[in-house]
Amino acid sequence: MKRFPNDQGFTMLELLMVIGIIACLAGLLLPTIAAMRQKADSVACLSNLRQIGIAAQLYAGEHDQTMPVIEPWPSEPVYSASDGAQNLLDVLKPYGVTAATLRCRSDISGPNYYVKEKSSYEWCPMANGQNVHSAKMVWAGNVASVTLSQLLVAFDYSDVHNHASNVLFGDCHVASGN
Repeated sequence: MKRFPNDQGFTMLELLMVIGIIACLAGLLLPTIAAMRQKADSVACLSNLRQIGIAAQLYAGEHDQTMPVIEPWPSEPVYSASDGAQNLLDVLKPYGVTAATLRCRSDISGPNYYVKEKSSYEWCPMANGQNVHSAKMVWAGNVASVTLSQLLVAFDYSDVHNHASNVLFGDCHVASGN
């Protein structure tokens, strides 16, 4: 094909080569982008759990250093009405927790406990009514004193973060566990 000196355009072959190179690069980047998105979602859920922990500490500060009594499965309550258990949002809303705080994107795109339980996070019954200065854990009939850094407070309803679940402890630190 003869080219003229003033011809500024690309040939069809050149255009196809550029498109092919871009497609190959995009194919290489897509798995990395998906992994980065999943990690960002997991970090956002960690942040939500930390906000729940701070709100629970604020609640305890106003209620004689006692953690709230929260129903772990609102769709299938385990507490009677006389126990005074409420759902997570109703108890912690005055302390800054919103419906958005209780929504984890990884859960919504997966099992979606948010729709069923109105929260992507399950409150641990062991935290109910605990005094923050003298927390105790009952396990297999044994009672042991625990520090707030050992007291489980809340966690993801399911292991939506690369087969791991985020866990909130009484001192407001959050860890990712298996």
